[in-house]
Amino acid sequence: MSIKDDPRVERTKRMFEGALLDLMEVKDYKKITVREISEKSTLNRATFYLHYFDKDDLLEKILDDAFNELRASVEVKILEYKYESDYPHPIFIRLFEKISDRARFYQIMLVNEKVPDFTESVRLIIEDLVKSAKQYMIKDNVEFMLPVEISIAYITSAYLGVLIWWLKNDMPHTPTYMAKQLTRMSTLGPFVNNPFIA
Repeated sequence: MSIKDDPRVERTKRMFEGALLDLMEVKDYKKITVREISEKSTLNRATFYLHYFDKDDLLEKILDDAFNELRASVEVKILEYKYESDYPHPIFIRLFEKISDRARFYQIMLVNEKVPDFTESVRLIIEDLVKSAKQYMIKDNVEFMLPVEISIAYITSAYLGVLIWWLKNDMPHTPTYMAKQLTRMSTLGPFVNNPFIA
């Protein structure tokens, strides 16, 4: 078994990651030291330096893992793309499930904004999802009433805002429920009967 695949190594890394998140909940990241991370994890600094160059290296690896998982969860697949408002779209389900799986992490990073530019990085991932979906719609000859760029900006901001609201309120609904609401908003809008259509 390689060191990379050793479950003990993975457990050690999870302990350091958890310790850093614990500290970030109560302290400014810039003031956190490797010594504090080590003490919080109940591991020693020598073990820390076996895996990471410094605390920035640890944080970068945590963020890279999270972004890679999030990108994979919202990848648009041709067979999944349907125009159905009654069923939650699989991509939305995966998005909310992925956020739910790492809820504490996203509450610290998105809601409490502990890392500069984190929210922007998440926004760009959601924007890529929206752009991909728009491309499939264009191929299906769906016509838009406003410039696509404005539509993409609006939908991206709306999705991100809903995710942050959900996290701020301690995820009061299931990922499937939230996915269904986004699907409805994306296809029908918020109205039972649209008052703007005669």
